[in-house]
Amino acid sequence: MDLRKKNGNIIRSWEEWERPKKAYQWKEGRSAMELARIWFRESDPAPPKEYMEILEKHFERHVKVIKAVPELITDLPPENSRSGRNHDIHCECEFGDQKVTVCVEAKTDESFGNVSISTYYTNMLGQRNNGVSTDLPERVEMLISMLPISCKSVETCPVADNGYQLLTALTGTAIQAKKDDVDFAVLIIHEILTDLTDMKKVDENKADYVSFVQSAAQHQELDCSYGIINGPFDIDGMKCYIGLVETYIRCNSNIR
Repeated sequence: MDLRKKNGNIIRSWEEWERPKKAYQWKEGRSAMELARIWFRESDPAPPKEYMEILEKHFERHVKVIKAVPELITDLPPENSRSGRNHDIHCECEFGDQKVTVCVEAKTDESFGNVSISTYYTNMLGQRNNGVSTDLPERVEMLISMLPISCKSVETCPVADNGYQLLTALTGTAIQAKKDDVDFAVLIIHEILTDLTDMKKVDENKADYVSFVQSAAQHQELDCSYGIINGPFDIDGMKCYIGLVETYIRCNSNIR
């Protein structure tokens, strides 16, 4: 497996991991640092066993990670926008004879967004009305239009009350998969539990995840348990799956 930074430099230890967008996110007990440590359970980097188990169980074929890049940024619409989707890690994979994009959204007890999709959209419209130049309302509209749901308005659509990061994670995975020219894509939500984790927030995240997946499936009663992949969902013409895994670790000690 080839593990590299965005600039092409090889990552040889978890300390060399690509840093997240905001410096305060790189600390013990937070998802960025703990994810890096999990990829270096041994002296050499390796995809977490949690990923391999869920993927090989669902797709019933051998999975091989060819290349992985932490903090890869995928451009989001509209064109020439000033920001994109930061994948916690982006993987180019082979599932038997098929090429597959796997992207990861890692969380300890960080939320999927400080506000819901509808609130974020309303806030961005408010900023524009106050003279701020922003294309973010159009972005929200365009990303929601990629989902296989009926939507007359952002405020009333099935995912209106979900966290904005769930929307950007799934649509960003689909956009990156098209760029990678693969057969299909998988988004893995990786929940990392430590002795510093607020379990109430974890439960809130799980409820948000379940609601989002069931909304994307037109409110079918799906099994959204840990270790389960759901899909495929047609995300703007790209076949996408989404699954949830968890890892228990102890801070100030080795990964278990």
